[in-house]
Amino acid sequence: MKQEKITKLSELQATAICGNDITSSVLYVSALTIIAAGQYAWISLLIVAVVLYLFRKIYGEVVGALPLNGGAYNALLNTTSKQVASLAAALTLLSYMATAVISASEAMHYLHSIIPALPITSATIGLLSFFMGLTILGIGESAMVAVIIFLFHLTTLVLLCSTI
Repeated sequence: MKQEKITKLSELQATAICGNDITSSVLYVSALTIIAAGQYAWISLLIVAVVLYLFRKIYGEVVGALPLNGGAYNALLNTTSKQVASLAAALTLLSYMATAVISASEAMHYLHSIIPALPITSATIGLLSFFMGLTILGIGESAMVAVIIFLFHLTTLVLLCSTI
């Protein structure tokens, strides 16, 4: 029997996959907050940062106690019933899907401001389809795209911060 070689992600690839979630949220949430709160957006974002800071030990404890895949599902499966854990898992998947749609839509709105002829809805569907294809290919192939996006996000944030 021939053993398959298990390929692992490099540190940069793993960081990029996890880091894209955080950096993309910073980029699109800031703009949405400015639209809703105007000049007081910084106060809204500061409140969110303080609340997240207060929960850091709880997050750390749960991750340390249950370092398995499935986050909320595993934590709730070990502390509540399977029905509650399944509901949390379903809500988590819905949250991920909503985040993907919002992120893609915001990206296409930004691109539309540069290219006015771009149809936002069709471009959003195309972008989501592109990432669906990457997901189907597998994590190893998608990781290089994630690295490129992650480095672009970090460069954008550094440039934005340097203009302040």
